[in-house]
Amino acid sequence: MVSMVAVTKEDWTFKEVSTHQYSHGFHQYPARMHPEIARRIIQKYAKNSTDIVLDPFMGSGGVLVESLLNGNNSLGIDLNPFAVLLSKVKTTPINAKNLEETYQEIIRKSKLDSQKNVKYENTPEKLDLKFWYPPDSINKLPILKNHVFKIQNKNLRNFFKVCFSLTTRRASYQKNSIYKIYRMKPEKREDFEPDTFKIFTNICQKNIKNMMDFHSEIESKKANAYPILGDTRNLGNQFSKIPQEILDDGKAHLVVTSPPYGDHGTTVAYGQFSKHLGLWLELKDMEELFAVDSNGLGGKKIKNSTDLESPLLDNIFKKIEKKDKKFPKKTNLANRAQDVYAFFFDLDTCLEQLSQYLKKGKSHCCFVVGNRTVRREKIPTDEILVELSKKYDFKHIDTIYRTIANKAMAVKNAPENISNYSSDTMNKESIILLKY
Repeated sequence: MVSMVAVTKEDWTFKEVSTHQYSHGFHQYPARMHPEIARRIIQKYAKNSTDIVLDPFMGSGGVLVESLLNGNNSLGIDLNPFAVLLSKVKTTPINAKNLEETYQEIIRKSKLDSQKNVKYENTPEKLDLKFWYPPDSINKLPILKNHVFKIQNKNLRNFFKVCFSLTTRRASYQKNSIYKIYRMKPEKREDFEPDTFKIFTNICQKNIKNMMDFHSEIESKKANAYPILGDTRNLGNQFSKIPQEILDDGKAHLVVTSPPYGDHGTTVAYGQFSKHLGLWLELKDMEELFAVDSNGLGGKKIKNSTDLESPLLDNIFKKIEKKDKKFPKKTNLANRAQDVYAFFFDLDTCLEQLSQYLKKGKSHCCFVVGNRTVRREKIPTDEILVELSKKYDFKHIDTIYRTIANKAMAVKNAPENISNYSSDTMNKESIILLKY
C-alpha cells in the first residue's frame, strides 16, 4: 500500500469562499474544481511568468482563469465541445461597455419581437420542447437565440451564447440542482412559471459585472489561455495546435487538474449535462458532444491484459470481479471490474503522455480526485494514481484531504439498482501533489 504523507495543516475546505468570482460563475458545469485550489497551487509552483500551466482535463476552464489571474500562459484540453466554448468565453477578456451595449440591443429587439408575436424557426429538432419547457420559454427562447446568433463580433457572440445557454437550462423543466438530465416532478412543473427574458437579463447582468472584474484584473498581464478540443491520451497532437513560441522546449511546467472520478457513464455524465445546451447552441462538433461520455476515460471496456504496476488496483479489481459473478451477464450490471480497469488503463496512458510533455526536474503536478465506490468496494483512486505515476518518474510530495463544500454532486446514490439500498457519493476529495 502507498504510504501517504501526513495531512497538511492548511485549510483547504474554502467553505466560505465564493466559487463565482471573476468569470468562474458564468455557467453551471458539473464537478468543477474549487478555484482556490487552483489559485493556491499556481501561486506556489508557477512563480515565474514564463511557467506554462496545463490542465489536461480542462472542464469549464477554471484552472485557465486562475492561470491568467496569476500572469501565466495556460493550455487546457477537453473532449467536450461545450466545455471548450465555455472555457474560451471565461478566458477571453471583453470590455464591459461593449457587453452592456450589446445586451441592451439584444433585449430591446427581443421584447419588440415578443410584442409583435414574431416566430423564429431555430429550435433544436431533436428536443421535445413541450416536454422540457413551459410556454413562456418556448415562445421567447427562439427570439433570444435569433438576436444572440446575429451578433457580428465573435467574442461578443460567444459571451452571450453562454448567457443564452444557461437561460435555456434555468427556463426549462430540468432539475437545476443536479448535473444529469431529470425533469421536475408534475407538482413542481405546475408551479413553474419562468420569465425567460428576466432570467436572461439576470444572467447577463451578473456575467457582465464579473467580466468587468476579470478584465480589470488581467488587463496589465501579458498572458493567454489556449482551450483545445482534444484527447489527453494523445497529448502530442494537442500541443501541436498551439503557438510553439509560448512553450519552453515544447513542454509545460505545471499540471493542475481534476480528472474524471471514473467512467462518465456511472459517475459524472458531462456529455449528458451538455447535450441540450449543445443542441440549442448548434455546436459544430455535435458528434463529439454526443460521444463525450463514451469517449471519456474508461468509456470503452477493455480486458484486463496489461499489468499497470499498481498492487492496490490489482487487489480491488479481483474483489470487484468476484462480486461481478453474482450478476447476470449481458446486463449493465455485469463486468464492473472491467469498467474500473478501463478507467485506470486510460488514466495510466494520460500519465505516460504527461511525462513526455513536462520539464524534467522542473515540473509539478496537482491532481484533485475523489475515491468512488463500485460494488460497495471503496476505490482508493488517490493511492492508485500515486502507484501508477511511479513508473513514469513522478515523485509523491503530499496528499491533502478536503471536504467538498461546493461541488454539485448528489449526496446519495443507488448503486447496482438494489431496492432500499443507497450509499454515500463522493463528499471528500484528495489533492495529490507530485514532482516530475
